[in-house]
Amino acid sequence: MIKVNLKKFLTCAVAVSVFAAMPCVSFAATDDGTNYTKDRTAERFAQRPLHNKETSYQKARFVKLTMDDRYNYYLDRESVQWIRLPYSSSEYIADVWIRMIERNPEKNYDDESAYEYVVPERDIGEVIIAREKNIVYAPIDLEVLKNKHYFMEHYYIRPKTKQIQFLCELEVVGHPQNNVDGREYSYMNWENLVPGSIESEIYKTVLNVIGTSMADPDRHRTFADYFEEYTRISIR
Repeated sequence: MIKVNLKKFLTCAVAVSVFAAMPCVSFAATDDGTNYTKDRTAERFAQRPLHNKETSYQKARFVKLTMDDRYNYYLDRESVQWIRLPYSSSEYIADVWIRMIERNPEKNYDDESAYEYVVPERDIGEVIIAREKNIVYAPIDLEVLKNKHYFMEHYYIRPKTKQIQFLCELEVVGHPQNNVDGREYSYMNWENLVPGSIESEIYKTVLNVIGTSMADPDRHRTFADYFEEYTRISIR
C-alpha cells in the first residue's frame, strides 16, 4: 500500500504548472555585447523606450506610400484636407501634398551658400524645439525631415469616381515659400487611374491611410444644416 502526502503532492503540482506556464527565455549576444531575451514579449518590453509623465510621443506626420527607381513618396498627414468638390453641393474630395525624396542622395552643396542638403538630426530646428518640450518625434519623421532638398506634389483625390488630379510640383531647398503657383482646378483635368502608375499607387495608398469615410457629405454636415433642413428656418 502506497501512502501519499497530499499537501506535498499539491505543492509540487502547483510548482510544475507555474514553471510550465513561464515563457522559454534564452539569451544571446548582440553586436554591442549586451544580452537580450528571445521571448517576444520580453523583447518588446526591452526595446520599449523609457517613459515618464512629462514625455509625449509624437504621432508620425509622414507615411511612406510607395517608391520608384529614384524617389520615395511620403504622404504629409498634416496636409490632408477634405474639401467640397468645386461646383458641387454634396461631393467631397481629398486635398493632399506628397513629399518626394531621393532614395540614394549624394552629399550636395549649393555653390553659393555651401548649404548641406542632408542635415544631422541634432540640427533640425523643429526637432530641437520639440525636445525642449519633451516631445519625441517618430523615427520616420526624423528620416524625412533631415532631407532639406525634396520635391512636393499637390493632388486632388476623388474617391467617388476613382480619379486623381495633379495641381503642381515644386522643388524645395529648406522650407517652401507660401506663394506656390499651381494650376487652377478644372473638371477636364481629372485623370483615370492607369494600373501600375505612380498616380495609381498614390491614389490607392493615400486612401488606405486616410480612409474614405470623410467623402460622405453627411460627415461634414453641422447642427445648423440639420436644423435648417428639418425646420425650414435659417439660423445663419
